[in-house]
Amino acid sequence: MSEQTSQMMVLLCSVVRSVPVGTNLALLHLLWMLVSGQLLLSRGAVIPGLAQLGLSERAVRRAWQALRQGGWSIGQLLVNWEAALRSAGQWQVRYHSGYCAVAVDTTGFRRPRLQNCPSQHYDHEAGKALPAIVLGIIGRVGQVGKQRLLLPLGLLRVDPTQPTEDGLIKSPS
Repeated sequence: MSEQTSQMMVLLCSVVRSVPVGTNLALLHLLWMLVSGQLLLSRGAVIPGLAQLGLSERAVRRAWQALRQGGWSIGQLLVNWEAALRSAGQWQVRYHSGYCAVAVDTTGFRRPRLQNCPSQHYDHEAGKALPAIVLGIIGRVGQVGKQRLLLPLGLLRVDPTQPTEDGLIKSPS
């Protein structure tokens, strides 16, 4: 395991430390899937992304269950993530011409079997917008060592009454 990988694992362990026992390891697996890029490789499919980590079938099911019904909240995880980065003492905010870099992005998790999904996301392979759960993230860009990391400030889900990315971008929350 590289030093960079072990540093990331230490950070992630401190993020899930406050989560109830039983959910914390499963949530650690989910977070590792995210930061290792496996979710991107599986095109947003959680179970294949977890399996690509080399987890046992049982561990994959536990992680999926923790995502669906675990005793955690995204708000607390974001607070824990910021505290872990800052306490590591290596977090450095990135500045460009005196401005703090803030990234904003949206993505859609395609759900072809979801009935009456009000939101859609453009799929370049299909050449059209398809039913999807659209999420937005905003965060401060920084780094720990040579690894660039995002310090999320917020996660938003598209409003079903304005089910477009424009509705998400204009969202007052």
